[in-house]
Amino acid sequence: MFRAFRHAIAGLAMASGAAACASYPQADVEKMRFVDAAGVHTHVETWGPESGEPVFLIHGASSHIGTWEPTIVPMLKGEFLVAAYDRPGMGYTTDRPPGSDTLALQAKVAAETIEKLGLKKPIVVAHSWGGAVALRLALDRPDLVSGLVLIAPVAYDWPGGVDWYNYWSANPLSGWVFNNLVAQPFAGASVRSGMAGAFAPNLPPEGWLDAARVSLAARPESLRANGEDLVAAKREILGQQARYPQIKVPVAILTGDSDRVVSPTIHSMQLAKTLPNARIDVVAGAGHLPQEIAPDRFRKLFDWVRTNK
Repeated sequence: MFRAFRHAIAGLAMASGAAACASYPQADVEKMRFVDAAGVHTHVETWGPESGEPVFLIHGASSHIGTWEPTIVPMLKGEFLVAAYDRPGMGYTTDRPPGSDTLALQAKVAAETIEKLGLKKPIVVAHSWGGAVALRLALDRPDLVSGLVLIAPVAYDWPGGVDWYNYWSANPLSGWVFNNLVAQPFAGASVRSGMAGAFAPNLPPEGWLDAARVSLAARPESLRANGEDLVAAKREILGQQARYPQIKVPVAILTGDSDRVVSPTIHSMQLAKTLPNARIDVVAGAGHLPQEIAPDRFRKLFDWVRTNK
């Protein structure tokens, strides 16, 4: 579960330091768009015609807006008004107020971002841990959501915990040292390696890692935010999983049967059986990013939600 960094970061704290420091994509923050949502100065981006039907994207763990840009944004922006945001502490959303590790606050930030952007009951598309946020959004603010498209979502309690480095990143005493000093010489390469590993058994499309700007997830602030989210994940999932039958909007689920990060059996398949209005597509041989391996099947599920909302 949540092994996005495992391939290269294992043994990080014991490694000797002959490595280059992580580098991050440069951006002109002053030209970026932000909205204030639930006390979080939230980075947002939009694409497509303002008159288009709204779509709202929620990214997963160890990621940010950029992971939508290689495939999903180009697919939808010609027809729909597509909006995305960086969750608290991730990407260019640097704010991380107390309680940001709770799905209640994460969903509140998503809800107020939708409202601030003026989106009228968008279809919400979410990946991985973003799926847990989307489910909570649909539970807490059903008035804001017309349907969900969940990609390899985290939905239920699972055996075991999360990888050790998340606890180091999230620890209020050791976290700063770990995230700013210990991890940084290796973090950029580790994030890239981990994201590539999340595609397994597939390979990332050529140029995908650069187009998605995955190295942003290696920033110290993002490592801390991600660690806090994942350390709290089981507690938060246990607090909402019994409520899923309350979700009445159409929910489409895309998952890969070879996902090594989030079990398709524990999460996607069980969720499809639980929700009253759900449809699932299991992509044979796909890992944790099935939308990149089978974008046509993502689009079919998206269109199903759109037709049935």
